[in-house]
Amino acid sequence: MQQAESEYRTLSVETKALAAKLSLLGINAVRLTENNISRTINIHSPITGYVNKVNVNIGKYVTPSDVIFELVNPEDIHLNLTVYEKDLSKLSIGQHAYAYTNARPDQRYDSKIILISHSVNENRSAEVHCHFEQYDKNLVPGMFMNAEVRLNNVEESVLPEPAIVNFEGKDFIFIKEAEGTFRILAVEKGQTDGGMTVIATPGLEGKQIVTEGAYTLLMQMKNIAE
Repeated sequence: MQQAESEYRTLSVETKALAAKLSLLGINAVRLTENNISRTINIHSPITGYVNKVNVNIGKYVTPSDVIFELVNPEDIHLNLTVYEKDLSKLSIGQHAYAYTNARPDQRYDSKIILISHSVNENRSAEVHCHFEQYDKNLVPGMFMNAEVRLNNVEESVLPEPAIVNFEGKDFIFIKEAEGTFRILAVEKGQTDGGMTVIATPGLEGKQIVTEGAYTLLMQMKNIAE
């Protein structure tokens, strides 16, 4: 009797293990009988989407580690950015990024950084994953995109590019002192984006700065000096 009980417990464990394997295939072991055993089974997708790639054909043997199909959920497409090593320290999870394609740089897609790789590859770059704020059917897997990342919000003084002139290797702006009177001032430029340039020179708050015609003033000043 003890031997029979031991064999029963062993068979019970094996039965539950086989039932668990069958459930992974979508087969309910409770409803399985000798009369409804089939040579074929349906493969159920774990996500809603479409088949992007088929890696098998009829008659091919596969192992549990083989990738049979590639499935894509179009409503959960991520943006995979390649970021160089020197710029990784500027990024953090939660920062916003604006992505666009080369074909339509005016159409921008809002996204947010959700994952930053902790390893750098042989090209001295790492992968940064972003999640789109809103799904767009025009975005498809494999599409090449560029992105601009909004760094931590820092207020800086900026001027439109036409306000800054270059003369003898230095950058200058013109400050209005009185009606028809202007003073030239050397400044230190920062990065330029969207037609605006960061000015690192302090003390410009409240000044009337020439934003149009600065190059004309420079030419007049140069002619007077000559």
